[in-house]
Amino acid sequence: MEKSNILHPPEKKVIQILRSSGEGRTITELTEISQLSRSAIRTALAKLEGAKKITFRPIGMAKVYFQNTK
Repeated sequence: MEKSNILHPPEKKVIQILRSSGEGRTITELTEISQLSRSAIRTALAKLEGAKKITFRPIGMAKVYFQNTK
């Protein structure tokens, strides 16, 4: 069993939100929807980016996160 494929609760929640939304979400939107702290969301996003499960697009000062479809 490969450890990198195991998602912990914050990562699962972020993936579920991005999958169900059909559109990108900012960190602020993810914290409001998930009821997790900004720090927990940022950590989850960093892990998911490293695993290439999500991507982001910078829009002005914000980053909009999407589930990776590749």
